[in-house]
Amino acid sequence: MRKLLSFVFGLCFVVASYADLTIQIVQGVNKPYPIAIVPFGHDLQALPGLPNGLTGVINNDLNNSGRFAPLAQSLMPSKPSEIQNFNWKQWNNANTGIEYALIGNVTPGTTPNTYTVTFALLSLLNNKPLVGLKFSNIPEAQMRLLAHQISDTVYQTVTGKKGYFRTRLAYVTVDHHTSPNALWELVVSDYDGYNPTVLLKQTNIPITSPAWSANGSELAYVTYINNRQAVMSITLASAKRKIIANFPGMNSAPAFSPDGKYIAMALSGSDTSDNSNIYVMDLSTRKLTKYTTFANNTSPTWSPDSKSIAFNSDRGGSPQIYLLNLSDSSVSRLSYTGASNYAPVFMPDGQSLVIMTQQIPGGPIRIATLNLASNAINMITNGQLDKSPSIAPNGDMVVYTNYNTTNGILSAASLDGTVQLRLPATEGSVESSAWSPFLN
Repeated sequence: MRKLLSFVFGLCFVVASYADLTIQIVQGVNKPYPIAIVPFGHDLQALPGLPNGLTGVINNDLNNSGRFAPLAQSLMPSKPSEIQNFNWKQWNNANTGIEYALIGNVTPGTTPNTYTVTFALLSLLNNKPLVGLKFSNIPEAQMRLLAHQISDTVYQTVTGKKGYFRTRLAYVTVDHHTSPNALWELVVSDYDGYNPTVLLKQTNIPITSPAWSANGSELAYVTYINNRQAVMSITLASAKRKIIANFPGMNSAPAFSPDGKYIAMALSGSDTSDNSNIYVMDLSTRKLTKYTTFANNTSPTWSPDSKSIAFNSDRGGSPQIYLLNLSDSSVSRLSYTGASNYAPVFMPDGQSLVIMTQQIPGGPIRIATLNLASNAINMITNGQLDKSPSIAPNGDMVVYTNYNTTNGILSAASLDGTVQLRLPATEGSVESSAWSPFLN
């Protein structure tokens, strides 16, 4: 017997609800895992956020990943909800081509307004159960989260990678961008666009560059205070805001360290020129340390071990990617091909970066990977202007903003480029986005 993993992520001071994003699969992998997601017994379809029950959420999760191909319910030879009722011979003889089957059942919990859910993932390759779990007395409000947890279990069991279905997205929307009354909003949603909540709403005051803290409890972002660019943070549970950096000059590009102790930024306030440099602030003491001294340096991103920072600099004549070793302040160049390379983000394994790249002057700007060992650049996207990449914490997907149309569209792609998704909002333009860490 297991209980739902705790997920306390309350937004107590909600400003407003925002229109849902809708995932549209543009392209999937060539050989996704064929799976039958059998309708759960006594599934729930009347609860908020469950228009098609737990089965519908799980089906969307796995299908939207691009790595699974769910079988149509009309092609299922039967719809059992318990292992003892699963007819292996019948399913093997049905010639559906599936390799896995997910079955489950929902019953009332022992306390009011709760449910008990059992499920099992079965392998049709060797005719045996792979994993089976029971979740007891789950409140109604957590049933959608439970569906994501089941999806995570299936994803990890089949692919060997931790699932990302219980993570969240932060993104900025702007409505009437060119109007004097442009409306900027900082929004947080589930990974799939559900449960969007506006944390911050400002008229004619830009919001950019959201960045998650290591534990996912707060966001840093860039805005303006008395017409001066500043770095702020907002705590998600209370909506409490505080100033991180409001020094003279530019304050931008915040990035929390994975160990939760520091925040890197690009500041120009203490320089006599207009150049920006990479600074690191100790979050416990607010002590600032400057690590670069010449040229324009921005877009810091931390290595997974918090020992180095990749950043963008024009010190070589064009914007390229460099690596700062924090132990001795040494800097080495990482990108050599292409006209310009920007906005590095470390992959979770620390072996490569996701970047924005422009291969020829005036050419399209796209999202790519940069291998740290070989310095090779491999394209992920194929838009004319793709910006602001952020990586899922398991390293399988990258979210970014596509500007092929007038409005920015939140998009996602697998790191090998085979899966392409669009998450268009119903209002305004989606600007910079950030994928959360794994949330407990």
